[in-house]
Amino acid sequence: MLVRVISGILMLLSVLIGFQQAIIVMHFKLNQEKIEKAYCENKYKPEMQCHGLCHLKKQLEDQENSETATLKNYPRVDMLVASDFEFILSNSDSEYSEVITVYQEVYYKEPSREIFIPPPIYYLF
Repeated sequence: MLVRVISGILMLLSVLIGFQQAIIVMHFKLNQEKIEKAYCENKYKPEMQCHGLCHLKKQLEDQENSETATLKNYPRVDMLVASDFEFILSNSDSEYSEVITVYQEVYYKEPSREIFIPPPIYYLF
C-alpha cells in the first residue's frame, strides 16, 4: 500500500515538472486581473494593451533560465562498456566462470552531442 502511494506521488511530481510552463500560463489566465493590477509594468500605458503579459513573460523567462542553469551544473554522463573480464573461480566440487562487466564514465560536451532527427513521414493519400 505504501509503495503505491509513494509511486503515485512520484508520478504526479514528474507530470508537474513536465508541465511547468503550462501551469504558469494557467495560473496567469486564472488570476490575470489581479496580476495586471499588482505587477503589470505598463498599467499606466493602456495603449500598449499589455494586461499583465509583461509579468507572464518574465515568469516564463525566469523558469527557463533556472532550468538551463540547473542543467549546466550537472555534466551529462553516459555509461559505456569498457571491457569484459572473465574470472574463473575453481572449487574442489565444481568449476564455473563468471563474467563481470566494468563500466567507464564518458563526459560529453556541447559540440560533440549528436542530434537525433527523425525521418520524414510521407502520407500516401
